[in-house]
Amino acid sequence: MSTAWRVLSIDHRDPIAPFEEIVRLIDAAGTATAAGYSRSDVVEALREGQPAVVAVGPEGLVGVAVARVAGRDAHLVALALHPQWRNLGIGSALLQRLDEGIIHQGATRLLALLHEGQVGESAFPHQGFSRLDGLHLYERPVSMVPEELAIVERYGGHFPGTGLWEAMKGFSRTKQLLEQRVVAPLSHPELADRIGLVPPAAILLFGPPGTGKTSFARAVASRLSWAFVELHPSLLGHGVEGAAALRESLRDLEVVDRLVCFIDEADELVADRADRPENQAMVNELLKSIPTFKSRPQRLMVMATNSIAAIDAAMLRPGRFDLIVPVGAPDADGRVELAAELVPAGEATLVAGRTEGFTPADYALVAQRSAQRAFDRALAGGDGEITEADVLDAVAATRPSVSAEASARFAEEASRYARL
Repeated sequence: MSTAWRVLSIDHRDPIAPFEEIVRLIDAAGTATAAGYSRSDVVEALREGQPAVVAVGPEGLVGVAVARVAGRDAHLVALALHPQWRNLGIGSALLQRLDEGIIHQGATRLLALLHEGQVGESAFPHQGFSRLDGLHLYERPVSMVPEELAIVERYGGHFPGTGLWEAMKGFSRTKQLLEQRVVAPLSHPELADRIGLVPPAAILLFGPPGTGKTSFARAVASRLSWAFVELHPSLLGHGVEGAAALRESLRDLEVVDRLVCFIDEADELVADRADRPENQAMVNELLKSIPTFKSRPQRLMVMATNSIAAIDAAMLRPGRFDLIVPVGAPDADGRVELAAELVPAGEATLVAGRTEGFTPADYALVAQRSAQRAFDRALAGGDGEITEADVLDAVAATRPSVSAEASARFAEEASRYARL
């Protein structure tokens, strides 16, 4: 059975909205309605246009979550998962998507009163809900108020889906560092405050192209269940006008909590003013804006660059970025992890040894080239199984994204600029 699925919001204006299929799924899922609600309450909520989301698999609906908004609170009416589609993270993804519908209807908190052992109950702590002892009542403030969500959407932002953090293969050391130094303090601000640890509010990622810096920024937002907004340098522009556009953007985003603001190609925006005098206004603006952005909790600015040596020195002094993190191509252990996705574990070390400088995108290309070889054999009447030889041939035909020269330059920059 294919385990591919996606989460969608229900458009109640659609004349063929799958209300009957939703009810059938709830009936088949066992204990699906929240305590105090019945099957008829689900039907009524759907007819009234209350927030509802579904998970769709290859054969139809495999999950559903329905809520009812009452003033500033929203109450979970039902959370149902098909018996064959449990323990895949669908419940967490449904709750995350349901959050957006609740925010649009003006609620600021989601409550869920569940039966003992109810299907999907494990999804609530995974999505940041707090349990009140004595009752199976889970509550969590929604990610942001409607005005904040409107700002996020205006800048093309979104809530990254669940599972992005786990999908970051080949970077175990960088993941561990970001988990300990960024995610954990931001996830437990009360504990950090009690101990005297100030959670990071601005970090800089640097390394060769294709090493996952953008993916890491998005994965951190996913791990935190925060909104993600990317400010594109190409849209901001340069010079005085670019600085004004950046100032206006950051001023709008100042009111948004639980936000990861990502700016890529930092070397284009804040290159050394001695080499790029036209960047004077932009450098000055960021030097003023970063401390302001950092002054409010529950926000994180992530900037990334392929060329940290080109960045104006004033941007790299302590007080601007709390952490400056090198992100290079996967090391030997990381390459073994990536190779294990292509070949049996016993053969992964051999593949890893031939892929120095390969990035996850290079491994994805190897996977496709290996599959093409097996596909060609299958068309000719062969068995179509991907072999170690297919993978090694594909590796030999793939040029590493990070050359030996780039790796050496990165190692020198990491020793010079990293602040961990």
